[in-house]
Amino acid sequence: MATKEANKEAIAKNRKTIFSIESEVLSNKALVYQSRSMIEENRMMILSNYAAAFMGNRQLANANTDEIFSNRAAILQNMNTANEVEQNYVDAQTNKSNLDFLKHRSALNSSVLEISKKMAEVNAQLVAINREIMDANKSIVEFNKGEIAANAEMLSGSLSAESATPQSNADIIASNTALMAELTANITNNRGTILAVLETSEMNSAALMKNKDEINERRISIMENRKGIADNKAKIG
Repeated sequence: MATKEANKEAIAKNRKTIFSIESEVLSNKALVYQSRSMIEENRMMILSNYAAAFMGNRQLANANTDEIFSNRAAILQNMNTANEVEQNYVDAQTNKSNLDFLKHRSALNSSVLEISKKMAEVNAQLVAINREIMDANKSIVEFNKGEIAANAEMLSGSLSAESATPQSNADIIASNTALMAELTANITNNRGTILAVLETSEMNSAALMKNKDEINERRISIMENRKGIADNKAKIG
C-alpha cells in the first residue's frame, strides 16, 4: 500500500539520482560537442588536403609530364639521320614515346576512376547521414510539440494535483525510477561510444597532418622536376 511518507522518501532519493544523471548527461553533451568539433576540423582538413593533392600537386605533376614528352618529341625531331635505318629508329622511338605517354595516361584514368568510384560511395553515405540528421531534427520538433501540449493541458487544468492519490503518485515514482535505470544504461553506452569516436578522430587528425606534410614535400619534388625539365628544354635546339 502506497503512503505519502514512502512516496516522499522515494521522491527525495530519485531527485539525488536525477542530479547525478543530469551531470553525466551534460558531461556527455560536452564530449559530443568536442567530438563533433574535431570531426568538422578533420573534414575541413580532408577537403584542404584533397584540393592541395588533386587540384594542386596533381595538375602540376601532369603539366610536368606534358612538358617532358613535349621535350622528348622535340629531341627526336631534331635528331639528324643519315639513312633510312636511322630514320626508322627515330620514328620507332617517337611511337614508343607516344605509347609510353598513353600508357601512363590510361593508367592514371584507371586510378582516377577508382578514386571517383570511392568518392561517389562516400557521397552516398553523406546523403544518408544528412537524412539521419534531418530525422533527428524531426524527432526534436515532435518531442517539443508533445511537451507543449502537456504544458497546455496543465494550464487548462486537465492535469492537476487535486486528483492525485498516494497510489497514483507511487505509480509516477515507479515509472521515474525505471526511466532513471534506462537513462543510466544509455549514458554508459554513450560514454563508451563517445570515447571511441574521440580516439578515432585523434588518429584521423594525426594521419591528416602527416598527409599534409607529405603533400608539401611532394610539391617540392614536383618543382624540382620542373627545374630539370627547364634545363633539358634549354639544351634542345
